[in-house]
Amino acid sequence: MSGGILLELQLFARAFLWGIILALLYDLLRCLRRLIRHGNFALAIEDLLYWIGCGMLVFRMLYEENSGAIRGFAIAAVILGMLLCLQLEIFFKKVRKKLHNSVKRGIMTSQSTQEGGEKP
Repeated sequence: MSGGILLELQLFARAFLWGIILALLYDLLRCLRRLIRHGNFALAIEDLLYWIGCGMLVFRMLYEENSGAIRGFAIAAVILGMLLCLQLEIFFKKVRKKLHNSVKRGIMTSQSTQEGGEKP
């Protein structure tokens, strides 16, 4: 493998990790929104600041890693990292819901058995 391709793969990997980090930061922002209720204007300002921050962080990464040259594959890697995080979040929500439902059914079955009742 030539040195140029290796450098591009490293840039892709770093950009992918940045995408994951940015998605996790947005999840943190969403958690804070659940704790503290906001109006629509505050939500819009928070989103605007988040995306400005994302743009600055991605630009800084490109500047440091690639002398400021915008590479399409690096932007794609950031987006892919964010999408992977989103898909994992959806997957884990489904798993958590199934686990919750199976534990709940187990508890309900256990309680009805202890009370001497028939299983539903």
